[in-house]
Amino acid sequence: MEPSQETEAARRRWAGWLIVLLVAAAIVVWGLLNFVLVRDAPRTWHFGTLPSAPSESVYSTHALPESASPPPQISPLPEAQPAQPSGETP
Repeated sequence: MEPSQETEAARRRWAGWLIVLLVAAAIVVWGLLNFVLVRDAPRTWHFGTLPSAPSESVYSTHALPESASPPPQISPLPEAQPAQPSGETP
C-alpha cells in the first residue's frame, strides 16, 4: 500500500469514529437540555384511604357501619400539599 492509501484509510476510520462520537454527544446534550428545561411539578398527595377493603365492596354480605373509618394506608410525603378542588384557584 502506498502512504496516500494508508492515510486515506486512517482518515475514513477517524471520520467514522467522529460521526459516532458526535451522535453520542448529541444524545447527551439533548438529555441534559431536557433535564435543565423540564422542571418537576410540586407533588400533591391526598388520595385518602383506599376503598378496596372487602367490607366496602358492593358484593359484601355485611353492611359497613356508618362510624367505621379505616386508618390511612400510608402517611403523606413530607413535602406534599393537599390537592386543590377543581373549582378553586390557588
